[in-house]
Parts: sequence; structure tokens; C-alpha cells
Amino acid sequence: MRHDILAPRISDSSDEGVLVTWFVEPGARVREGDLVAEVQVEKTSAEVRASAGGMVAELLVGTGAVIVQGQPIATLDTMEAAAGPIQTPSTSASATAGATAGAAVSSAAVAAAPAGRPVTASPAARRLAGELGVELASIAGTGPAGRIVESDIRAAAGEAPRAGLVALTRMRRTIADRMRRGLLEAAQLTITAEADVTALTGELAASGARSGQRATYTAAIVRASALALRDHPRAGATWTDEGLRLPERIDIGVAVALDDGLVVPVVRNAAAKSLQQLDAEIAELAGRARAARLTEDETRGGVFSVTNLGGYRIDAFTPLLDPPQAAILGLGRARPRPAVVDGTIAVRTLVVLSLTFDHRVLDGAPAAAFLDAVITALEDPGRLF
Repeated sequence: MRHDILAPRISDSSDEGVLVTWFVEPGARVREGDLVAEVQVEKTSAEVRASAGGMVAELLVGTGAVIVQGQPIATLDTMEAAAGPIQTPSTSASATAGATAGAAVSSAAVAAAPAGRPVTASPAARRLAGELGVELASIAGTGPAGRIVESDIRAAAGEAPRAGLVALTRMRRTIADRMRRGLLEAAQLTITAEADVTALTGELAASGARSGQRATYTAAIVRASALALRDHPRAGATWTDEGLRLPERIDIGVAVALDDGLVVPVVRNAAAKSLQQLDAEIAELAGRARAARLTEDETRGGVFSVTNLGGYRIDAFTPLLDPPQAAILGLGRARPRPAVVDGTIAVRTLVVLSLTFDHRVLDGAPAAAFLDAVITALEDPGRLF
């Protein structure tokens, strides 16, 4: 009996997407729920799992093909479900080179290395590792937090950097279109200020010692921004032709870097959550973002965004707005520097904050007042804990 596997519906704003990769080939036997493909709509990737057990009879679209949400992308012969042992996508003899590694990463971003060292790699890196026969556990990743990226795999396989034209992914095009539209539609302006986070750094370390899990600067900046937005709601407003729409709830986006772009999952009702709750939620969202397991809803509805480049040697930068948001806050690295304290020079941990805002929504003085409120919270960590 013929059974169709359908492309999932993961976006209400766009019908079309791209089939990123197959993890099965015709003739592979699968169980209901087995991973068979990965698709991407706008900036959101999703797994496609078998909706019934059987043998893969036909792949109806190729890798890289444009698909419409809800359309059939493969057919199963369900009469073959009992005709021999089930051969899952991860054990299929030749299911799209690298399917074993690809299936593993789509299910989880982190796998255990033989020596017990956690191995974190992007979906694209795992697929490439399977294709080139590279053992992930032997590689030191150069991506954020030691994550293994495609360039690490190619270097380990002895491939020289490839010159020439690099094809644009759908995610890259989406990011480019949104950023260009934001620059064309909004009157973007950036202001910067320095915060003394010496006390906060100590509190984060002490809290980690007590709980066994140290909260991050990202969680602290989200918490401080949420508190500031309660008193300065216009920083979370959006521009419409009828007027400024003030936020009903403080939902804050947190930028997460990927191999070929970034996504901004949203922390809901951030002002009502503790620093520890925010830290756990941000880590969970970031992990699923890197494993391409976010839903469309989890990247929508933010009224303000935070982006952190503190993991690199970056002091200050100009973050760009994510339309229709009116403000975004960038965090540079926190590092010891000489500062004047009570008339004397002392070593303090300082960090530069960069606030980009839409001058149509906010003027300079209220934007400065909002940024000052964020800094006040960071410099008095009792407000955050």
C-alpha cells in the first residue's frame, strides 16, 4: 500500500522551503518515527520523520529542491513493513553519504566521544564528516564554544580552502533580505556605553559555586534588558502607520550563531523569570537551534533582541535591527581594564554595550535612559538575582 511522507508545515509566513538532505534512499526500510530528511523554511530547519513503517519506494524531490509545505516528498510501500528486518536511515548501506552522522546530529547536537569528551557539531559538519570519513572525536572545533563546523572537517580531511563562488543558502538569502529591509525601512542609530561588571562577575561565579551551574553574561544581559523594558516600554515598541505599538509582554530574542548564518530564538516573558531560569532556557534554545530543531513559533514575536560577541576579542560593534523590532543590544567582551574608582586607578572588569535603535520610535534621550537602566542593573547584581 502506498503511503506519502509529507513536507511539514513549520511557517505561516512562507509556503516554500528547501529540502536540505535525505537520510534514506529507495529500498531502505524504516519504522514509524524514523528520521528520513531535513527541510528548511526561511530560517527554520525541521526534521522529517516517517509517518508510517515500510520500505522507501521513491524519493519525489531531490536534495536542494524547492518544496511546498504539505506536499508529498517521498512514498512508502507499507506492505513491505513486515517483509524482513527494518533498516533504519542510520544503518542503510548507502543512504546519502554521511547519513549516519547526519541522522545523529538531527536528533541531538551533542554526542559522546569514546574518551568521554563531549563532541558538539553542526548538522552540516556531521553530514560532511560522514561523507569524508572523518572521526568527529578526533577534531578540536573552532566554532562558538568549541563546536565543530564544516571548515574543521575539511581541514581534518586535508582539503585545501576552496576559492571561487559559494552558493547562497536559503538562510543566507533570508538574513540578507531582512537586514537590507531593516536598513531601508528604519532610521537606525547606535549608541555605546561602558558597564563595570566586576561585582556581577563575582556574583555569577559565587552563584555557580553554590548551584554547580554558573549563569552566563548573556542571561544577565537578557535579565537586565527585561527589567529595563518594564520601565522603558518604548524600547520594545514597533512602528506602524497608525502609531507605535507598545509590547504586551517582554519577549526577548537571543542571537545564536550557526555555520551559515544565525537564528534568534525568543525567550518568552523574560521579565518574570529568574536569572537561573533564563540561563537554562537560553542554553536549551541555543542547543536546539544548533541542532536545527527550533520551531517557527520559537523564532517569532520578540520585541527586543540581544546579541553577544563576548566570546571573541570584540569590544564594541554595531548590531543591526531585526524588523519589526525597534532596538537590539550588543554585548562585547568583559575584560579587566584600568578604571578610576573613588579618585584612584583600579583594575575593574568592564564591558561595552552597543544599543542600536529605530530613531522613528525612540529619540536619543529615551534610548540613552533605557541603556542607562540596563547598566544600572548590571552594576548592581542584587537586582538581577
